[in-house]
Amino acid sequence: MATALVIEDDDDIRRLLEVVLSQAGYSVAAAETGTRGLEALNARVPDLLLVDVGLPDIEGYEVVRRARDQVDGHIVMLSARSQESDVQLGIDAGADEYLTKPFRPRQLRERLTEIVSQPVSRAER
Repeated sequence: MATALVIEDDDDIRRLLEVVLSQAGYSVAAAETGTRGLEALNARVPDLLLVDVGLPDIEGYEVVRRARDQVDGHIVMLSARSQESDVQLGIDAGADEYLTKPFRPRQLRERLTEIVSQPVSRAER
């Protein structure tokens, strides 16, 4: 079974992501801070990593930078920040995709399915 790790500080969004990913066939672990997320990552490297930008302790961009060398699968950033500069920061940090909140659960599941069906690009990493 594919595994996913969700690093999201908002309880409601984190739970929603867990449900969406579980319905998509993932075994899901979750963390509410960047520090706990990185600890969970060290315990078990997921096939899919979802990271919120606005975490309370470590900015999501930094979490992605630290995680990129460990995660062979896809990394997706989630944020309410939708400026092109925010998206570029996420991609530059090592994310494969940057999705904006709010989102509808079905649309998110469909988009994540599309993302994980693509090869992970390592050319510029």
